Amino acid sequence: MNVLVLGGAASGKSAFAEQLACARAEQSGAPLVYVATLDPASGGDTRTRIAKHRATRAGKGFATIEWHDTERIPAVPDNAVALVEDGGNLTANFLYPPGKPPAPCAEPAAADAVTEKLRALAARCADCIVVSNEISLGGDIPAPSRRYASVLAAVNRQWAAACDAVYAVVAGIALPLKP
Repeated sequence: MNVLVLGGAASGKSAFAEQLACARAEQSGAPLVYVATLDPASGGDTRTRIAKHRATRAGKGFATIEWHDTERIPAVPDNAVALVEDGGNLTANFLYPPGKPPAPCAEPAAADAVTEKLRALAARCADCIVVSNEISLGGDIPAPSRRYASVLAAVNRQWAAACDAVYAVVAGIALPLKP
């Protein structure tokens, strides 16, 4: 089962996705994997955010796999329940790989490439739950971020189309959008 969990910053989307992943793994007996896309070397409050997410996952049975290099698909156990945190970081890692020049491909091709990477990961999993940011609701996007916002919006649309379920999380409340 493929799932997309959308929401704004601090909306509760990660907590909801973790609950969903834990429930799916408990039902199926599948291994539970957290696919972390945030590179600790990114700067800013990255290390604080990573520590917060690790603390909330503690004791829930997640094995963590880092996915910063988008040229490869992470090796997850067969038929695992994978929680990908998150689509926004994955898209940024593809567009602006650490230590390399920005990806030269145009927006539609970039979105297609990121979505194809998610599909390849999902093919290895019993369940692939992707958390992603909904950044287009805030109004006008500043010029330096428009390419990223456009590609992320396209990735969200494409992944949603490939999903069995899509949720929007607002104020900690998960609203089913699909089916």
